[in-house]
Amino acid sequence: MFNFEDFCDYVQMSIKDHLPVEQQDAKVTINNVMKNNGLTLHGVVVHPEGQCVAPTIYLEGFFKQYEEGADLDSVMDKIAGTISEHLNTPEEFSDVAQMYSNYDAVKDKIVMAVVNTAKNRELLSQVPHTEREDLSLIYKVVVGTGADGIGSITIRNEHMEQWGVTVDEIHEMAMKNTKEILPVTVQTMTEVMREMFGSDGMPEEMAEMMFSDMPLNQQMFIISNKSKVNGAASMFYEDTLSELADKIGTSLYILPSSVHEVIAVSTDMGTPEALAGMVREVNGGQVAPEEQLSDHVYKFDAKAKIISLADTTMEQLKVSESNVNYEATQAAGEVNRPRHHR
Repeated sequence: MFNFEDFCDYVQMSIKDHLPVEQQDAKVTINNVMKNNGLTLHGVVVHPEGQCVAPTIYLEGFFKQYEEGADLDSVMDKIAGTISEHLNTPEEFSDVAQMYSNYDAVKDKIVMAVVNTAKNRELLSQVPHTEREDLSLIYKVVVGTGADGIGSITIRNEHMEQWGVTVDEIHEMAMKNTKEILPVTVQTMTEVMREMFGSDGMPEEMAEMMFSDMPLNQQMFIISNKSKVNGAASMFYEDTLSELADKIGTSLYILPSSVHEVIAVSTDMGTPEALAGMVREVNGGQVAPEEQLSDHVYKFDAKAKIISLADTTMEQLKVSESNVNYEATQAAGEVNRPRHHR
């Protein structure tokens, strides 16, 4: 039985045998793709001659099927089917790829996403970004939206240099575009629950009875965007937070639910330390590691209209991270000592 590395090698060598004849002249490679929070996925890329872009089909899920007993040929057929399904590049994706050397052609498609700074040091060394507290805003070019989600290309340092623009210029465009391309959404938890149960067939009257409204300063507000993808970046629109704070009548604590959404509550709802404990508990058991944003809570000051860490300070956080990094380096030094072969 193959281990994962051998499985990837086998896919690269054999996938053409499972593709339609007209696709068998394509170039096949295995790429390692760095995702959020240091997660690296392995994908097969089938690049037809003359096509400017090609999809990456991640192999981890297919390997799991193989590990669980699926026949290797059937798994290869599934991989080939997925490749064939995505080989016809959407027109807008192709257009943006061809225009990527021209900043004026892509600037209106630049949006932002937010990641944890400490967990993405390697990624952040390769991409333009703006640090906000313990988080960093990174930037993407949207190349298509549809039922399967949002197609995007992460802007890298070499793109910025090619375009001859600064991080500040990219950030300014992203702040403007993200609101238009991925509009901010703010819903109470009761509204979300009503929608969820309503879509499952619960009568509206029953949903109203089950999820009656509470006073605003006792409500939880889900902040995301219309697509529900990378919606946590919406927490950096101070005007949206200011409107919500005015509606509630207090400043806000912001709880990072995931990279896709955050939860805003009144500062009457508890101490930042207690809320941070809730965040850590949820992250530890309910949020996939690659979707976690932070273990900390933020405060939006309604008067100053400023977001800052609430349960700690940046100075304390830097000291804590420094100690963790030192310990990790020491451990790595022990584990990774060169081995002497006889």
